[in-house]
Amino acid sequence: MFNPSNTYDLLKSIIQLSTSSIPIQVKLDRMLQSISGAFQSDRCLLLKPEKIDKSGFLSRLVSEKKPLWVEDGASFQKENILSEEEGLLCPTFACIPLYDETSFQGILYMGFSKRYKFSPQEVDLLRLVGEAMGGVIRNDDLRQKAEKTISELTALYEIGKAVTSTLKLADLFESIVAMGLKILKAKGGVLRIEDRRTGELKVKCNVGDYHQNPLDEKIARRVFYTGTPLSFNHSGEEKPSFFTLCAPFLSKGRILGTLAFYDKDSDSSKFDERDFQLLLMMANQMSCTIENALIHYETSEMAQKHEKRVKELSTLWELNKALLTTVNFEQRILMTLAAITIGDGLGFNRAMLFLVNEKGNTLDGTMAVGPDSAEEAGRIWSVLAQRKGSPSDLILQLLSSPPKDSVLNSMVKDIHIPLEQDQCILSKTVLEGRPFNIQFPQSKEGWLQTRCERGCHLGSEVGCYVGEHLSRDPKAYSFATVPLMGKGTVIGVILVDNLYNQNPITEEDIRFLSMFANQAGLAIENASLYRNLKEVHQELKETQNLLIHREKIAALGELSNSIAHEIKNPLVSIGGFARRLHRAIPDDAPEKRYTQTIMIEVARLEKILTDISNYTRDESLSFKECDLRKVLEDSLSMIQERIDTGGIELVKEFSEEIPQINGDYFQLKQAFFNLINNAYQAMRGQGRLSLRLHPFAKNGAYYVRVEVEDTGGGMDPENLHNIFNPFYTTRDSSLGLGLPIIHKIITSHRGQIEVDNYPGAGVTFLITLPSKEGNEERHNG
Repeated sequence: MFNPSNTYDLLKSIIQLSTSSIPIQVKLDRMLQSISGAFQSDRCLLLKPEKIDKSGFLSRLVSEKKPLWVEDGASFQKENILSEEEGLLCPTFACIPLYDETSFQGILYMGFSKRYKFSPQEVDLLRLVGEAMGGVIRNDDLRQKAEKTISELTALYEIGKAVTSTLKLADLFESIVAMGLKILKAKGGVLRIEDRRTGELKVKCNVGDYHQNPLDEKIARRVFYTGTPLSFNHSGEEKPSFFTLCAPFLSKGRILGTLAFYDKDSDSSKFDERDFQLLLMMANQMSCTIENALIHYETSEMAQKHEKRVKELSTLWELNKALLTTVNFEQRILMTLAAITIGDGLGFNRAMLFLVNEKGNTLDGTMAVGPDSAEEAGRIWSVLAQRKGSPSDLILQLLSSPPKDSVLNSMVKDIHIPLEQDQCILSKTVLEGRPFNIQFPQSKEGWLQTRCERGCHLGSEVGCYVGEHLSRDPKAYSFATVPLMGKGTVIGVILVDNLYNQNPITEEDIRFLSMFANQAGLAIENASLYRNLKEVHQELKETQNLLIHREKIAALGELSNSIAHEIKNPLVSIGGFARRLHRAIPDDAPEKRYTQTIMIEVARLEKILTDISNYTRDESLSFKECDLRKVLEDSLSMIQERIDTGGIELVKEFSEEIPQINGDYFQLKQAFFNLINNAYQAMRGQGRLSLRLHPFAKNGAYYVRVEVEDTGGGMDPENLHNIFNPFYTTRDSSLGLGLPIIHKIITSHRGQIEVDNYPGAGVTFLITLPSKEGNEERHNG
């Protein structure tokens, strides 16, 4: 029950809240709490206009502009009651519409769970409170409109300042669209300018995806060609709603472009006449500034083109100067790719080189330069930005401290593409001898993607797909390829991208890259020819050394056989008589140990003679298809028991796919047993013995490499160059033929043996043998 003494408190609270500076919603909520507390009602609500359905009983109250007092809810006629309005039908409730001369602010609702009778004083009080709440809402609306007008005027002033403060087109266009969005409270906008060369309207700045709507382009073209501004508000059930304002930029009788805004950021989304007039004011105010900026841009662009040409020629000179500092094949390739990626060079993020393999008719990945992640890219660019000097100086600095092998480089080296695969962009670049600039179009069905069945996952020209090997997001990945020209033929392909900074690759970039690739191709081809000549010279030198070595061995063999023959006959007699004496002498006789010493020394001399004979004898080898994995396992088994019972840790690292080789199984087994046994003896029962077996390719040929590593302390560097010379030894108990025999066996298999010596740590012997495929390729070549 309402207490009349609360009238003063309620009015006081309503007046204080209406004049307070708190937010409007908080203010109204507190008013409702005061009213509910004064009348002790169960519910007290402010029903806003947008929440009132036109088909319910509340809408009828709005149209009648009369309050509703229901003291007996049971007798209330429930006609046209909506389901969402049924909760308002309490035993007693009141609905007071809030109106002024021009607008409707809502309905003040109060409900009681029990029957309640309103006195005349309470009715007057509620009406008075309702008028106060309506005044609060009306004042807030006036405040918002005033703030909006001030904001629009301020924004127009800011636009005037912004458009006159810069002649940079991009900044100018962004400022115009941003200010327009702010003034008109639109959800999106599109600014188009005519391309003077083609006469087409081109989007220069946009917010939202409205420029992709076909209707947007039609409206813009209509406004541009007619020079008439347009206000378009469409709402329908079949097609989505579409509200737009579009005006032309008109300066000195010439239309420069159009400015359009879409969907007002409010519940109705419609633009009114005030918005239309504001847009016209903006377009008129900005037209002259845009024309001045366009003239300034065209003048600057022309000057930049001339400056760019001069810089390109200067850069090409610097890069070519750097390439001429070396004839090393790998260094020239590295310098070429570095020139393509450094900022003062061609400035791409990553560069990859693929060379034509004429023997296999394939395009093989050779080298790649570029970061593996955006973080690494940032670090590299930061370091390069601090370095001073010309492009040639920077390249030579990079060459003095070459980058470590990257993931990208490893992936590119594993790419081998058949040239007959003409749907691959890299193959097409070679076959057609022209560059490709790949961008990814989007169709209605999504991204157009095709994928090569083999090779590098580069697809066809239209919608080319670069797989996960080279890109983070195939949908957004763009790249370019240019042919690497030699003397009248394509010798390879350079692939470039801007994966990390996402800079577009322009036709100018392709033109400059092609100019550099033509010169770099000749430099790389010359370096390749020099490398081939150097390799042929080295092979001839090795062959000459081998012939000299064999002549020495042949001479040594004749001498050794002659000496062995002269020594062996009396040695056999000495050994035979010593054994007879040993059997004849009693076991307890002191002479027994003398005969035993004679027998041991005779056996040692016989072994020396046998080793000399084996080393100097020109044995015929039985070459068959061999599995090096089995050869190593069999060689290891001969010493496995000693390793297992000692303190030696055995580590085996064998690749899964090992190609077969042509060789003599027994000779190879002897060689690897000797190597493993030497390693075991060098460690004196303590250490780690590592055996590694893996295939690799070099210059189009295929090989298998075996590595035998020990931790036996290494060799004296002064003795290293003599270890394969016969009869050279640092141990009293050795004749010095172990490693020479191994060297002889390996070289007779057209292999190579190398030594990595780490004094104080250990030794690694590296044996390289041509695989069966490598032998066949060389024979066919």
